[in-house]
Amino acid sequence: MTRPKIRVLIVDHGSVSRNDLIRQLEIDKNIVVVGQAVHREQAASLVQKMTPQLLLLTLGAPGPENVETVETIMATCAIPIMVMRYYSDAQWDAEFITRGALAVVSNQGDSLSATKALHRQVEMLVGVKVIRHIQGLRHNPEFQSDSPQMPVFDEVYQRKWPYVLAIACSTGGPQALSKLLQALPADFPCPIIIAQHIADGFAKSMVEWLDSVTGLNVQLAQENDVLCAGHVYILPPEHHLVVKKYHRLVAIPRKTSDVYHPSCNLLLESVAEVYGDKAVGLIMTGMGSDGCHGIEAIYKKGGKTLAQDEVTSVVFGMNKFAIDKNIVHKILPLEKLAATLLSMARLGSSEGKQP
Repeated sequence: MTRPKIRVLIVDHGSVSRNDLIRQLEIDKNIVVVGQAVHREQAASLVQKMTPQLLLLTLGAPGPENVETVETIMATCAIPIMVMRYYSDAQWDAEFITRGALAVVSNQGDSLSATKALHRQVEMLVGVKVIRHIQGLRHNPEFQSDSPQMPVFDEVYQRKWPYVLAIACSTGGPQALSKLLQALPADFPCPIIIAQHIADGFAKSMVEWLDSVTGLNVQLAQENDVLCAGHVYILPPEHHLVVKKYHRLVAIPRKTSDVYHPSCNLLLESVAEVYGDKAVGLIMTGMGSDGCHGIEAIYKKGGKTLAQDEVTSVVFGMNKFAIDKNIVHKILPLEKLAATLLSMARLGSSEGKQP
């Protein structure tokens, strides 16, 4: 299934490589540059006309006028902003973040690794909801308002997802996951993190396949990824990944004694610890018992736990262990899992009614 392209607006303050940057961005067929601006008033106007999903502010030299650009844009039309500087001085970085930018990065050139990193940053920031920063209106009298100043907070760390979904699966998991993800809409309002036991080197092809059958954004999870709603994070088997504060993924080295990789238990336990009663754990088809301790951690923290039933499981192992321990709230056939997750999300909490 073809995903809608990510629409990017570039605002250029004196960088020398705007055309090169456009080519670098559009190497990814899912990214398109919809416009360019050279000053903040033009940028604010183009945001309204072109409806981009991300504003990329490129800077050739440091200066307070760059901070004012971020302020003005965030005061008039809230949009995720990434600042890219073509200089080494980081003096103003904290000011950009304070005024509403989500990230400040240094241009790393056009190497393959730098290009891939840029594409990841764009995809990560597009999913972040932002709010207007009213105090920035003082830099643009055209948009003056009599409204009282509202308190400012960093929306990156104030997400209001109904819940975070962590899935554990093994044998038979890829086929079951494809059916589940196909049944979920592209605007599913929660992040989904999946620990699927798989051999080293095969996760990338599985990600590409799952991404082709769903409107959700399926990606291979990496350290420092920030969770976003509507994104599906497939953990790689070469190391374990867990969730830490600020919704970031952190890598844990794999030991030679580890039987399961990636570890379902480590993932689910971290989701329980970070999100508590906003955690939802789903344990699906698979051999062994990995994920049972993680489901128990979510259960004990007040989150909700689901399990795929025996009839629709290729191997009734992991889910059976959890069911037998009486730590699963609902046991459901594969074809009813998506409807259940949607019902829970629509009610704004993990207390959703089960179909």
